[in-house]
Amino acid sequence: MKKTVIAIVVGLILLSMPTILAIPAPNRSSLFSPLVLSDGTFAGGFGRGHWGNGNFNIDTTYAYMSGVYSGGAYIKISGNIDNAYGEKIGDINAMIGFKIIFGSTTLNGLKTPIFGFLMRHQNNQFIGRIISITLPVPHMWGYLIPNK
Repeated sequence: MKKTVIAIVVGLILLSMPTILAIPAPNRSSLFSPLVLSDGTFAGGFGRGHWGNGNFNIDTTYAYMSGVYSGGAYIKISGNIDNAYGEKIGDINAMIGFKIIFGSTTLNGLKTPIFGFLMRHQNNQFIGRIISITLPVPHMWGYLIPNK
């Protein structure tokens, strides 16, 4: 008899959950944290560069990228790729792991994968070498700008 009563009570609690969540609360932020879609923005570029005096020096920039990122075990970046005139020419979606960059770019309607490795990732700055079919550039760099 006890087990039957407990089963009925648990069932009623589970059935009433959608109703409990649907009732508006005067201070909703104390019950649930707001959905955060990004941890900040990023800006960077694709091009050629070299190391000198302990720093990465940019020689040529072929395209710029900007968008949003979200952090965690992997940093996920998602944004636009623009040419030197600020016109959108494509999209980038990539994950940056410990020392690996993988994802995809869409340029002029052609979606291709990118793969690479990080050469440096510190102080909200990343620099990496990439392999891509649509981007004939060896380097990718950027700055992560956290939300406040």
